[in-house]
This record gives sequence, structure tokens and C-alpha cells, in this order.
Amino acid sequence: MSKIVKTLKEAISLCGLESGMTISFHHNLRGGDTIAGEIVKTIDEMGLGHIKIAPSSLLTGHDVLVPYIKNRTISRIDPSGFTPILGEALQRGFFEEVCTMRTHGTRPRDMENGTLKIDVAFIAVSCCDKWGNCNALTGRSAFGSLGYSIMDARHAKKVIVVTDGLSDDPVVPISIDQGMVDYVVPVGSIGDPAGIVTTSLKVTKDPINLKIAALTAEIIRHSGYLKNGVCMQTGAGGISLAVASYLEKRMLEDQITGNFAMGGITGALVDLLEKGLLKVLYDVQTFDLRAIQSLSKNENHLEVAASVYANPDVRGGPIVNGLDFVILGGTEIDVDFNVNVHTDSNNRLISGAGGHGDTAEGAKMTIITAPAFRSRTPTIVDRVNTISTPGRCVDVYVCQRGVAVNTALPKNKELFYRLRNAGLPVTDIHDLKKDIEKITGVPKKVKKGDKTVGRIIWRDGSLLDEVKSLAD
Repeated sequence: MSKIVKTLKEAISLCGLESGMTISFHHNLRGGDTIAGEIVKTIDEMGLGHIKIAPSSLLTGHDVLVPYIKNRTISRIDPSGFTPILGEALQRGFFEEVCTMRTHGTRPRDMENGTLKIDVAFIAVSCCDKWGNCNALTGRSAFGSLGYSIMDARHAKKVIVVTDGLSDDPVVPISIDQGMVDYVVPVGSIGDPAGIVTTSLKVTKDPINLKIAALTAEIIRHSGYLKNGVCMQTGAGGISLAVASYLEKRMLEDQITGNFAMGGITGALVDLLEKGLLKVLYDVQTFDLRAIQSLSKNENHLEVAASVYANPDVRGGPIVNGLDFVILGGTEIDVDFNVNVHTDSNNRLISGAGGHGDTAEGAKMTIITAPAFRSRTPTIVDRVNTISTPGRCVDVYVCQRGVAVNTALPKNKELFYRLRNAGLPVTDIHDLKKDIEKITGVPKKVKKGDKTVGRIIWRDGSLLDEVKSLAD
């Protein structure tokens, strides 16, 4: 029996999807995703309702789902995080149920322990053969690693692969094999290539962010972790890319060779690999065209499943546990070093944790980089609106006005003296907060609504915090 079916409707019917069941899809198509909208539109046209969605995350390509939330085709979405538009829909009460937000490591953990059960997984790929073997490394819509969807393919009751690159020849390499796939649906396009991947991610040119990046690079240099065998995750933001550039220069000068970089892979990290400054890249999500090309050609650039990347319960421990340092961002940080990445200073749900908490807990040194203030709103607060990563997992905060070390953690006493003795502008976070407030003033306390609309789940499955509705 052929796995190829002509339409999404036919594949959904064959999988036996019913109202109230749970589906999933990945977020790797980013702002170019057209498949998620087509899936939910088809489900709506079939007369199904109260569907729960458990995607790896939500990005702007998924904003088209709002009408299907309002008409109750979708009752709940449990992602890593929300876009501002979908976040507003949640906080305005359009969802029937409270939504759950998990880190990239918690999601596969809950799949494997049975907490998160997916009835039908939809996996968009750029290349697939008639047997269901597939990857996202080749084809006109290539986007790189399928690290998140590998988990869906393993654990969902039924798996539908959707592709705009149906191949008559066997697919090589295989990211998801035919034994995990029930049906294959060929389509004209899985998304807009311009929105799926950028040709390059750019180093920040903002002088404030460049100052933060330079400070961060000096912190890493003097921390004692930048040495032969170093393992890192730097991220894909403008500041992180600038830090990677500084680190490349330092590693070349000091003849340092690292073991690996991991997580979302960029061209900046590919440079480190190709120059012999890193031995391996572990890729759970590929961010730009250069990284996609590297993953398809370089045997030391490896595609890894999300569970191996960050699941705290994975056998032998996840790769994040081997990190020496990680560079992360945040919308807010408080005097106890709790970090918020979900909501902004006005309690609007705008983003998600991704692997923030996973890497922060796993790394020996977690550095949060963020400007001292945005639009005259200070980044340091007495208490963050939402705890995305607890302060016990955070070691350093860096902004253009100074560096704060979390000395409440005994392990950071030595780090504090290392950085201070190196001449870096190290200060107490309370003093840094007061210094920033001389410029911005003290912000008014944000009023939240009374209704809980979202739950933030920590890596061990416990409730970390709640997202409240918007105040009237």
C-alpha cells in the first residue's frame, strides 16, 4: 500500500483524527510557514473542533491560526512560546483552555514519559521519497535540522509528512525514516523560502549592543572556561553573533580548540568549525543558509534530536549538561537573577523560552545579555513579571552600564573576583538597578488580570510560573 495520498483531508481522515484530539507541528518554517494554516483550515472544513495543538513553538507564520481559535476549532495550544498576536489572543480570553508552555527539553521529556500525548503529528519537510524517508537538507525549501520533529515522529500515534520535494529516488541522508511515517502528502509549497531561512544573520552594529558583546567576550575570556576543550552555545541574536566574532579572534590568538557548540546553529559557528576552532556542531535547529549547507556536507556538523539536546531525563544526560557557558537574552531580570523571556514589561505575552532554561541549568556559566533599558523602561526590576528561568540557574548579567555576578550562588565567588581583578565593571545588581533608574526613573507596578491563561512548566515538570490575562 502506497503511503502517498493526494490531500491533507484524505491523510487526516485515514489517521482517524476526531474532535478533541491533539496534533503537532514544528516551527522551523518560521515566518514562511504556510502548512500549519492549511492543516487547521482543513480540520475546520472537516467539521472537527476543540483540537489541541502541541507544536515545538509558535512563530509569525502561525498567526493565521487566530480565527480558528475564535471559532473553537482550536481549544488550546501548548508551545514553547507565543508570538505577540497569538499571545494577545491567549491573554484576551479567546482560548477555551489554559495553555501550557514547555522548554525545548521539557517537551520531549513529556512525550517520552507519556505526559504529552500526540494523536497526529504533521511534519513539513523539503525532501521525501515515496516510502516516507525524509530530510530538510535538500530541496527548494530546505531549512536544516529536524531535531524537534524527530521526537514527534517517534512518539505520535500517527505521522503525516507534508512535502514540496517528493523524490522518485531514495532520500539520503535520512532524518526521519519510513518506519515512523504513516502517510506522505505532496503539496505545491510548504512555505515561503524568504521567511523560512535567512541568507545570513548579521552581527549587531548598534554601539550599545557592541559594548555589551565586547564585555561578554571579556567575561568569557577571564572566567577560566575559554580553554582547550571548551563547549558553548552562543545563540543567533545580534549580540550573540558579535560575541562569537570576538571569541573567534581570541581563540585564534591563543590557539584554543573547543570541543563543540550546540543548539540553534548559525554561520558564525560554522566559521569556528571550518577554521578548526571547534570539533563538532550539534544542531537541533538551523538558523541560516550557511548552516544548512554545512549540515548537509560536513560530517562533523550533526543533526540531533531535541531529547538528546536538552531532555533532563535522557539516558546519560543531555548535551546541554556539557556546556561550559551559554549566552542568553531576556526582556527582564530581577535582583534575584530570575529572567523573563515570555512577557514584556507590560505583561504582554510576546515570546517563549525555547531552550533558555535547559541551557541555563545545564551550563557551568550562564550569561544574560540585555540593554540596561529599552524605551526608558529598565531591564532590572525587583521582580520579573514572569519567571522563565529561575535565578539559581543564572550567573552573570551584562548590560552597557556594567556587569552583575550572582554571588548568592557559592560557585560564583571565584568568578566575581576573577572578573573584578581583570578590571571589568563588576557591581552589585542592586546598585546597577539604582544606577539605571537614575536615567529611566522607577517604573510603575504593572497591573495584571485575575485569570490564569498560561502555565510555565519547568524542566522537571513542576509549575514555575503562570501567565495572567491582560488587565481591562
